[in-house]
Amino acid sequence: MATKSYVWFNGQFVAASEPIFGPSNRSYAYGDGLFETIHAYGTTARHLSLHYKRLIASMRMLELDIPNSFTEPFLANEITKLLNKLRIFGSARVRITVNRKTGGYYTPNGFGIDVLIEAKELDENFFSLKPKGLSVDVYMQNRKPTNALSNIKSTSSLIYVLAGIHAQKNGVDECILINDQNRLAESTSSNIFLTKEKSIFTPPLSEGCLNGVMRQVVTDLAPQLGYKVYCDKPIDPEMLLVADEVFLTNAISGIKWVLAFKHIRYFNKISRELCTELNRVTFPDQFREGLSG
Repeated sequence: MATKSYVWFNGQFVAASEPIFGPSNRSYAYGDGLFETIHAYGTTARHLSLHYKRLIASMRMLELDIPNSFTEPFLANEITKLLNKLRIFGSARVRITVNRKTGGYYTPNGFGIDVLIEAKELDENFFSLKPKGLSVDVYMQNRKPTNALSNIKSTSSLIYVLAGIHAQKNGVDECILINDQNRLAESTSSNIFLTKEKSIFTPPLSEGCLNGVMRQVVTDLAPQLGYKVYCDKPIDPEMLLVADEVFLTNAISGIKWVLAFKHIRYFNKISRELCTELNRVTFPDQFREGLSG
């Protein structure tokens, strides 16, 4: 017999098969919402402080009411309760979706929120660099805007959907998005990094990329390993032709290294080193000195 699945909705466990939104839901009707995707392990959300800080900042930008009870400890506890309910004790993808309550058309009737938390078990417990790197292409058909809303994980994700379709049709694993200044922004599901010798480059937030949690973790970690990080310099697409390495980061996968862009091939030395350190800071009880997880 299949195990019954649940989601957390406004403080209650609800069977995943039960409808919780109607057709007037503002996230569905207008994209009036945002979400966080968090890696959890052992029923504990990882890097939750960074996720929570970004979530609250984004909610304020969208002028959503934030209940006094909606604190980081509250969120941590509710995620743990859901994972226990689902009996997921290894690694999990946790998604928190926040949308404005139903009411109004483009102009809402209020600023209250609905909160949905979902969780799904992951195939691997920790971050691992795949033996084969990704193949990527540049998605040119639609540019990502460079404004403050571009840094938010909005439920309006059409450009990522279309870039994903482009990747699928062209036989590559990921697409790199270009901003309205014709410079690199990010990929369909991750922030992008390029390396040259001992220097690491990633587009600044002003270039329209998502304010990624793993992007922040990597830019904090890399200098400790002796690398110079540049996260304030715009990156032209031509740099893809001369980079030593290209890698992508997100909270679920950690680091994904890129093997190929057109005829160009890349290494993965820095990617591999950073992946090891990411495991140590993300799963400290499992990756202490002398342990391999």
